[in-house]
Amino acid sequence: MPAGRPRKYDREALGKEFAQYIESNDIPIVAEFAYQHGMDKQLLYDWAEFTALIKTCTQKKEAALEKQALSQQVNVTMAIFSLKQLGWSDRNETTHKGDAAHPIVISHKAALW
Repeated sequence: MPAGRPRKYDREALGKEFAQYIESNDIPIVAEFAYQHGMDKQLLYDWAEFTALIKTCTQKKEAALEKQALSQQVNVTMAIFSLKQLGWSDRNETTHKGDAAHPIVISHKAALW
């Protein structure tokens, strides 16, 4: 881990560069942009003024991956992995909930032969 004083970033200039990065890349990746600028990606997430840019970046990435995976332009397995990191799920979860007046009752009775 590097020692010394933390770097200071020109957030306004970095925001313009991030917007340019998003526009010029088919599949923009927050971690890639951060790496290219020698910074931890968490720093971008921590800065409130980058919230909209991060949302734009992830939405463009999501749309591009879905479209390219459907047309088999990218490795489908990798696209699925990346989309799951964005919150996609391939599981269906069902929750059954009753109310206090009419709770759900599950019983099992063995048949007598």
